[in-house]
Amino acid sequence: MKYQKNKSICKTGVLYVDGIVNEHGSVFRPVHGEDDLGVDGFIELVKAEIVSGRLIGVQIKSGDSYIAPSDDEFIVNVDKEHLEYWQNFMVPVIIVCYSPSKNIAAWVSVRDYIEHERYKENISIKQIRIPFYKKFDVKALSHEITGLAHVRADERILLKSADLCLSNDAQRRHEGFQILANHPDARNLKVTCLFARRLLMDSNTDTAKDALFILGYGVGRYRWSWNPNNRDEMEIISFASDLCSDLSEIEIMRLLELCDKEAFNGPQGLGERFFDIICCCYDLANTVFERVLYDSAQPIIRRANALYLMYHCDDEELDVAYNELIKDKRIHEVVKWMFSKS
Repeated sequence: MKYQKNKSICKTGVLYVDGIVNEHGSVFRPVHGEDDLGVDGFIELVKAEIVSGRLIGVQIKSGDSYIAPSDDEFIVNVDKEHLEYWQNFMVPVIIVCYSPSKNIAAWVSVRDYIEHERYKENISIKQIRIPFYKKFDVKALSHEITGLAHVRADERILLKSADLCLSNDAQRRHEGFQILANHPDARNLKVTCLFARRLLMDSNTDTAKDALFILGYGVGRYRWSWNPNNRDEMEIISFASDLCSDLSEIEIMRLLELCDKEAFNGPQGLGERFFDIICCCYDLANTVFERVLYDSAQPIIRRANALYLMYHCDDEELDVAYNELIKDKRIHEVVKWMFSKS
């Protein structure tokens, strides 16, 4: 009986991957062919001879037929079914392409590749391109690929952090939301915006400020980082804007108070994030600002911030209005104080 050539080529790819993983000190566990539903094996990561319990799924494509005409990358044809399978797999999945004639292998994270393409509005992915410089070697295993395993492990932490946001303990709510607000896989999610809306009135001032920033970050993408071709980003903007559209006078007042000692300069300024939020309910917010501005019992910094927000945080617009504003005896001291600071 003849041994099929393509099976022999496939086996060389598996042996190559097994050799690199073994050199790294980790363990490669191949999947038997009859059980292969989309991955050819798993890498069990080991560090300093200690098993980490972290797994990476591997799909291996072996053969020179995957080499692009440009001779500098691999091209793998894919279908929707396999892409969804790999993306939704319980552990991260990488594709490794191996060229027997060149004796080189390159890899890509399926999940990251899909997200990158969809950000560019490439919804229908028919091919995965893997440049030769993305070498599958011991260095890649030690850094980028191990990093993938840690990121997926973080998802369990993020779920626990979301649960903490519902705690009756203020400190635990703060700890949970801090992680959601700062983790790269969580701060761009609608659910994080939802928690932020819930925590705007939190008794912990730091938690409320974090919530203000994240909610403003969601709304403010149209002003700071909006990619008009990205549907996911537009969804976040719309979702966060809807959350902010029904703010009450009490909530607007609380957020204004949170900005007493905060900056109004650029996307990292909490005051600017507050402006992004109140753009969703500006008529009501303007009423609150006007009341604060003319209330001499309020701190002068708060009155000045209210005036600044009434003029859309626009220095030029405020400069033009200066001569009229300074004539109003009720706010003379506020205007004088503001312009002495500029």
